[in-house]
Amino acid sequence: MTRHNKKKSRARLLRSLYIWHRYIGISTAIFVIILSFSGLVLNHTDELNLDAAYVQSDLLLDWYGITAPEGLLSYTAGSAQITAVNDKIFWDNKPLLHIAAPLAGVQAFGGLVVIVAGGSPVLFTAQGELVEKLENVAGVPTGIQAIGLSSQGLLAVKTVRGIYLADENLLEWVRAGGPEINWSSTQATEPALLKSLQNAYRGTGLPIERIMLDLHSGRILGRAGVYIMDAAAIGFLLLAASGVWLWLRRRASIRAHRQKTESSAVARS
Repeated sequence: MTRHNKKKSRARLLRSLYIWHRYIGISTAIFVIILSFSGLVLNHTDELNLDAAYVQSDLLLDWYGITAPEGLLSYTAGSAQITAVNDKIFWDNKPLLHIAAPLAGVQAFGGLVVIVAGGSPVLFTAQGELVEKLENVAGVPTGIQAIGLSSQGLLAVKTVRGIYLADENLLEWVRAGGPEINWSSTQATEPALLKSLQNAYRGTGLPIERIMLDLHSGRILGRAGVYIMDAAAIGFLLLAASGVWLWLRRRASIRAHRQKTESSAVARS
């Protein structure tokens, strides 16, 4: 191959590389925007409270298959109804963020509402405000399976080790032989509350943080989305490599042109 043909061949290769570099850049631009935006948002998860902010779009909730269960049962405490919906517990239609299922019982006692969640008693006001968790308090039984009131009006709990009675201040817990206990029980959730709970559950079922994570990784589109992001990552590598190569070629071309110009100037002088 002559020198002229080699030069033409290199020029065609360079032109093709420029074209491919441009196409790769255009093709991956949208992914650069997605990755940059989602990464920037995820870096400020705590400040933006993304783990406590929830998606309300029915389209996205349906896409993730988030549906509320049917046939719920509720405990009654005063005028409030406490209901477990999968892993969440609701006070009427308000989610209780401090506790999680399993819900073993609810009992009004001494102006408070005692909710047994996760095997431990938790104290709330009559308005549903958290007062205290008793899970780490010395002497409080663990692994509670049910809660109720004794015939003397004392708070009673059932565990695998037996029945315990608490004093009126919930400070001392004594194992009892076999007292008569009125255990708290569930009833069918009222239709209006059931509908409200289903809507509330869907509204707290998908944190924005998860959307951002799935958007960043491509999992928002399922397995195919992961492969698309993999292809985009390969595109980024090709874009970087071709960009560096073109920059080096251009730099070498400028250097050669400068040397040729200097040589011509010396020859003329």
